[in-house]
Amino acid sequence: MNKYIYFLLIIIFIGCNKEINPIIFALESDETKIKKIKKNIDNHELQIIVSVIDENEIIDDYQYNLKAENYYYPASTVKLPISLFALEKINEYPLINIDTPYKIENDTTYYSIRKDINEIMIMSNNEAYNRLFEFLGQDYINEKLKEKGMTRSRIFHRLETINAGKLETKELTFFVNDSPIKFNRSLNKKINPLDINGLKKGVGYMNENGRIINKPMNFSEKNYIPLEELHNLSKLIFLRKKNNLMLTENQISFLISSMNKSPKDIGYDNKKYHDTYSNLLVFGDTNQPIKGIEIYNKIGFAYGYVSETAFIETEKLSIIISIAMKVNSNQIFNDDNYEYEEIAFPFLGEFGRETIKIINSN
Repeated sequence: MNKYIYFLLIIIFIGCNKEINPIIFALESDETKIKKIKKNIDNHELQIIVSVIDENEIIDDYQYNLKAENYYYPASTVKLPISLFALEKINEYPLINIDTPYKIENDTTYYSIRKDINEIMIMSNNEAYNRLFEFLGQDYINEKLKEKGMTRSRIFHRLETINAGKLETKELTFFVNDSPIKFNRSLNKKINPLDINGLKKGVGYMNENGRIINKPMNFSEKNYIPLEELHNLSKLIFLRKKNNLMLTENQISFLISSMNKSPKDIGYDNKKYHDTYSNLLVFGDTNQPIKGIEIYNKIGFAYGYVSETAFIETEKLSIIISIAMKVNSNQIFNDDNYEYEEIAFPFLGEFGRETIKIINSN
């Protein structure tokens, strides 16, 4: 279809029907990057939520294929609530702030909550996430999830490290004017395995010895955040109305700012890590900024699953998009053989742009 005619039809159709779901219309695009996913929606386990916002008020919420009872792996999007909870926890200790230096057991390096959150949001750094995990512990994290209304979500483990699910946390020491404030090791409760659909996935998986095991991989003790709960967390952060975030205005502003920064802002080589390095929606297939669009987001991809929640400011409106999908054609998990760059990232880039065009044309 001629692109001029396509967008003319968008304008006419939306003008005549205020109830049109922009997700559906974006998925009807003739763009090859979108058609590859559209013809195999079930195989890609695609789920999408879009909220349209004007003057800090939600105008419309749209959903596509939401299935909270079906498991998908949230990957690094779990780092968003953990970062938020770390900010809330330091508020329980008046002598500590986001810049207070700390050390973690068996490590001589000084860190800070500010640096950890920047590394998490901009570079999706697993070590920074794991340090905050040690600071919080599973019990605290899962109680906080319930407090925020994220009742289906569960955080079981650290990321990309041995003994990821170990229940005992490490000791942390914060230094206030060179005086130590210790957070001792704590032993957390064993969490019940998940009991939802789709926990056994694929036809095989690679074990830690590099051997393919020819049976489905069990995700029942893997982290989980249903897409709707992740999306609602973004609403809490960005709308800031009647929410139960135990943060100061400065802390919320810091978190939001961190979600918008690029690698060069925290000292990374701009030639190696381009400005849109941490953006998949809108920029998944391009390194070029687009005038009039600002994105505040958290991405994640692992085990062939790709997810993102993003607050997108345009010249007309603001949009929150949360999306999850899978690209794993051989159905072998943990083999690092996934179609991220060939299929997932281009789809997310094109879908983001199409959705913005459709919503802004209304």
